[in-house]
Amino acid sequence: MESKTCAIVPVYRHGKTLAGVVEGLSRAGLPVIVVDDGNDDETKDDIRLARERLGFADLVVLPENRGKGGAVCAGFLRAAELGFTHAFQIDADGQHDMEPIARFLEESRKAPDLLVCGYPIFDESVPSSRKNGRKVTNFWVAAETLSGDLKDSMCGFRLYPLAPTCRLVRKWRHGQRMTFDIEILIRLYWRGVPTRFLPIKVRYPDGGISNFRMVRDNIEISLMHARLFFGMLPRLPLLLARKAVNHGR
Repeated sequence: MESKTCAIVPVYRHGKTLAGVVEGLSRAGLPVIVVDDGNDDETKDDIRLARERLGFADLVVLPENRGKGGAVCAGFLRAAELGFTHAFQIDADGQHDMEPIARFLEESRKAPDLLVCGYPIFDESVPSSRKNGRKVTNFWVAAETLSGDLKDSMCGFRLYPLAPTCRLVRKWRHGQRMTFDIEILIRLYWRGVPTRFLPIKVRYPDGGISNFRMVRDNIEISLMHARLFFGMLPRLPLLLARKAVNHGR
């Protein structure tokens, strides 16, 4: 089956930066599915103007805010309905460098089952709290997978194979907010989906809007890691066997 790739851009409060993201994706030859995640009227106007000027492959409108996980999963399912085999997930906030898109697509073409993930290269604009939080999360991800294969679990710049991703999304009661990027990566890894990480420059622009709620989201991430750690235990024999096979190669 020939690969057919789109981009999925979930939008919540990032209407002002959406057009620039869509332009970058369009230059890379990617049809874009925008997910309006229950936005206010001002952001809906920004989405409408961007669509009129640039055109989208599709616009999914959620009646209420579902959080990043809910929005991205709605995009995955819509992309599959439209016949796409792969989906580029990218945030609407304009933090990610678009230049590596071609390399991501090339890696996916060579290995269609691959989940290609961004490995963030931060500049001096990154908040120290985000950088330190990443280190803690990556420690727990290594424990939950018994490996160092998942070099970064929080970057919102990924190219997913849709078949295994949609199978998981339909069965899994996924996290709705900031736990999503971490948990879906671990669960796809548990299911044997191969991953590859490529460097991607990330910046935090002055005046950028963050949807991260410091206290609540950190609590939710901590609870998620507890669930995943105990969820790893029944998978321990399989993960150890996989590790032995990989070590023997």
